[in-house]
Amino acid sequence: MNTKTLYTPILKGKENDLKALGKLPRSLSAHVHPLVELLSPNDDETVEASCVRFAHQLRKHCPLQPVSIDLHSIAPKHTTNDGSPALEALCSSLRGLGITFTPVFGFDHEPELWERVVKIAAREARGLTFRLRIDDIEAGEDTIADLIERLRDFRIPTSDTNLLIDLESVGSLDAVALVRLRGLTQDFVDTALSAANFRLVSVIGSSMPKDVGEVPKEGSMPYYRQEMPLWLNVAAGVRSEVIAFGDYGIIHPNFTDKIIATNANAKIRYTKGLHQHIFRGYSLKQGLKYGQYHDLAQRVVDSSVYIDRDYSYGDDYVWRCANREAGCGNLGTWVEVDMNHHLVYVAAQLPKLVTQVVAGVSENDLLGLAA
Repeated sequence: MNTKTLYTPILKGKENDLKALGKLPRSLSAHVHPLVELLSPNDDETVEASCVRFAHQLRKHCPLQPVSIDLHSIAPKHTTNDGSPALEALCSSLRGLGITFTPVFGFDHEPELWERVVKIAAREARGLTFRLRIDDIEAGEDTIADLIERLRDFRIPTSDTNLLIDLESVGSLDAVALVRLRGLTQDFVDTALSAANFRLVSVIGSSMPKDVGEVPKEGSMPYYRQEMPLWLNVAAGVRSEVIAFGDYGIIHPNFTDKIIATNANAKIRYTKGLHQHIFRGYSLKQGLKYGQYHDLAQRVVDSSVYIDRDYSYGDDYVWRCANREAGCGNLGTWVEVDMNHHLVYVAAQLPKLVTQVVAGVSENDLLGLAA
């Protein structure tokens, strides 16, 4: 993490999300340090098989991208087929595949995992990432004191430690709740920076809806990215430091792949300015089924928010689908397409904003620049 990290998206450890990450241009990926979550195994899959698949997908799709790896879905009791502890076995596999990774710990993780995770961090010598929740930042000074004591006990410098403040879903919060959350986050960041020289502090949130139910059928709806003004407010309050930004891409924080969508609709999610636009088709069981994506992509290309086919892999795919030069794919295809556009857009948006934050530009002017 020698290059200053500006963007810390939280991604699910699924193939299409990793494909989207792997297609980031190198000029942008240098400022991106994602947290990738290992999801729990599928019903017909062992823990070992899930770990092997995860490791090889990282190696295949984004081998050069440094990442933080959250493995809390591996319970302390989980072992491989030969009886080895699954957590250590997966980390050994990642190391053998040449993946540059930083292990993650959170106070909501199984307590007995702490010593195991921190020993992995010491072995990898790339530091440690703490994933903090709202309960943790509400505890403020107590959280920071506990964190620093843990690091001291295992001789991990705070200068090698990342703090990721995961606010999860903020899109449905009212104005009063948002003001409270901004103040809480600002106070926590001030406390953390006063207490120690942490390598990275990032504020992460998401405004994506759980589903497209409120989007008109064959219509579109913009969703305001509440996480962006929240981050700008915090970042503007500590201009001497670069506070990184994070989100969940185009996925709701509570997404799970264990619930089968029985009546999924075609949709394309497209980020522009301070909004994430959802273009909705209709049920994939009706009419043209997946074939409707040609017309849906055309609606995106014809809209005022579409940028250009050369902007990203995702934008090019939308354009080619609209022009019948690419197939309609499946739901996973559009996770890759939509996520890639989003990651490129935000990774390109942040350097400009950070420069203005450091220069002391007002929050209102910053919002104008982000729009």
